[in-house]
Amino acid sequence: MPAPREQIQVYIIDDEESLRRALLRLLHAAGFKASAYSCVDDFLATSVECASTCIVADVHTEGTNSLDLPLRLEQRGLNIPVIFITAYDTPETREQIKQIGAAGYFRKPVDDQALIDAIYWACNEPQISMNTS
Repeated sequence: MPAPREQIQVYIIDDEESLRRALLRLLHAAGFKASAYSCVDDFLATSVECASTCIVADVHTEGTNSLDLPLRLEQRGLNIPVIFITAYDTPETREQIKQIGAAGYFRKPVDDQALIDAIYWACNEPQISMNTS
């Protein structure tokens, strides 16, 4: 049975404060629980929920590379889908995203409904290992 939106926790990781606030407002209005962090390191320093959880992470943030996030989660025994967003879309970035098995990938500005749908889908699909190699 799919998790209702009010039971889905979304973690936002983006170094742009205005985007974090906008995404928080969007996700709360859509019925999700959401919290935001400015970098991967801040996120990893917290205790995270695993059930019905998703991460929306900017590809380019300060500190730990966001593209390392799926591996870091896997090393901690966490199987959380990650949706990446970026303002700097390149073929190389798309290939890296594909290789690490991301749940989704969007260019900024992100279409609100597409992101909401991707989060809902990622949290309700059976999760497989993030590492596809």
